[in-house]
Amino acid sequence: MIIDISDNTFKNIFDDEKLFLPLKWDGIDFLTTIEKLYKHYINKLEKLSDEHDYKYIRTNIFDIKSVCGLIRNSIEYYLDGFPSKAYYTFDEAMRILMDNQLKIYQKSTSKNIENINDALDLFRVACVLENIPYDRSRVFHTPYTLRSKVNTNRYSIAGYPSLYLATNIDLCCEEIHYNPHSSLAIAAKYKLERNEKYNNTHISVIELAVKPQDFFEERTTNDYRQRYFDQSLDTAQVKGAYLLWYPLIAACSYIRPNKSDPFAAEYIIPQLLMQWVRIEIAEPRNGFDQLIGIRYFSCASIKASEMGFNYVFPASGKQKSSKYPYCPVLMKAFKLTKPHYLSEYHDLWECEQGLRNDCDMNFIDS
Repeated sequence: MIIDISDNTFKNIFDDEKLFLPLKWDGIDFLTTIEKLYKHYINKLEKLSDEHDYKYIRTNIFDIKSVCGLIRNSIEYYLDGFPSKAYYTFDEAMRILMDNQLKIYQKSTSKNIENINDALDLFRVACVLENIPYDRSRVFHTPYTLRSKVNTNRYSIAGYPSLYLATNIDLCCEEIHYNPHSSLAIAAKYKLERNEKYNNTHISVIELAVKPQDFFEERTTNDYRQRYFDQSLDTAQVKGAYLLWYPLIAACSYIRPNKSDPFAAEYIIPQLLMQWVRIEIAEPRNGFDQLIGIRYFSCASIKASEMGFNYVFPASGKQKSSKYPYCPVLMKAFKLTKPHYLSEYHDLWECEQGLRNDCDMNFIDS
């Protein structure tokens, strides 16, 4: 059923702390936890008031209920030991979502020019054991030859590498629990190579970094998160899509109560989403390789969720060579600086500024 809701009604739905992200839970029964969230959300949608407002948002409650049900069923299949059924059920949800996209940022351009203006700086921090010079590959994704070192992560399964980046050094360090008193770490700045004529790769990014709070909180012009939203959130199209995408974003945004447990139910849907992305990029289209990333807010803690944005790009394809056991698509999609030691700077802010001012960027095989 297609209905029109006003901006005021949209606010009444999402200006609700029970729906704020990221979400905390008790770690006991994830399926029941997600069921309660979706029931609360759908009840609010079904009690829509008739607002008199000239701005209206079109939404399909039937599709929202379908997405909630399919995600819920995917989790149940996975917990019952049927991962293939979980994936195919999740794929049905993605078919609905992709018919009404929230924001898919096209990061590539077909313009055949060498220098493309892209203000987006991304960063990666890696802990090391020795205080020696490292080349760019040391701060790239875990090489295929070291799959056994890859732990399970929110958007990648154990043994399969992905490239995780963030919009600032503080957030990188928060994610890896960097302790300057006991750890040695290096950092690099990344830039997307956006010219698809040069790298033969079409790059896009799925938006999962929007919280309900972002629509309503008063933010200054200097607010970090607000500066990184490429488009305004205050449009009926974005709000309508968000009503549909909220169940997926929420299912990907639960904080792990116990990070030492080997299995994380909170990772079921993010990992199914990454499988979906990998299938989407498996075959070149129109002669171009495909690279799809996901932008999301950190779920390490409430504090970390406000520090900026994370990006994840899956490895795909076979390694380029025995010398470079890395994803060939990622290798040609990113330029990066040589690693800088965090300990060589007074603080993390100074390190980040040093990286932002470093113009010596190249591919890892150059």
